[in-house]
Amino acid sequence: MAGPFKFGDDYVGALRLSKDSRKSVMSNRGRCLEVWDVQAQKLDVQKSTPDIHTGPTAPIFWTTQSKSIVAAFTFMDDYPTTIYEFDASTLQTVGAPFKDTFPIDGLALSSDCVLLASSSYHDTIKLWSFESRQLLASFDVKSLFTPHSLARLASTCLHDLG
Repeated sequence: MAGPFKFGDDYVGALRLSKDSRKSVMSNRGRCLEVWDVQAQKLDVQKSTPDIHTGPTAPIFWTTQSKSIVAAFTFMDDYPTTIYEFDASTLQTVGAPFKDTFPIDGLALSSDCVLLASSSYHDTIKLWSFESRQLLASFDVKSLFTPHSLARLASTCLHDLG
């Protein structure tokens, strides 16, 4: 049985095990990343920035071969507005980052690591090509779901239940 793990001076906001469950990555508010060897209960590598005010904690992901980690992160005293790929053994950045203009509060990585989706506090969803880092589409959630369309959706769902 592994544990306990001591994560910096703060709480763990996001946690993900590698595919082989030998490594764990922990994140907090986009300002601290730690990679742990689960069996040895040993911190392998850490990257952190100065303490900031409370902000969003987006999910973190291992890529298909568990060689790198995808996370929203900030290198400044600010909310994370950029998504980085980090080498899992060094936490050095890999490739170009995915840049947003608003704080990122959600991430989803396809199981084949082809697509990355991000959401921000300002009601936008962006779809990216993971390999090329190209923005494929951007959706304004407020314009997709108006009060009228949400009422129709709710009515349709209730009708289907009834």
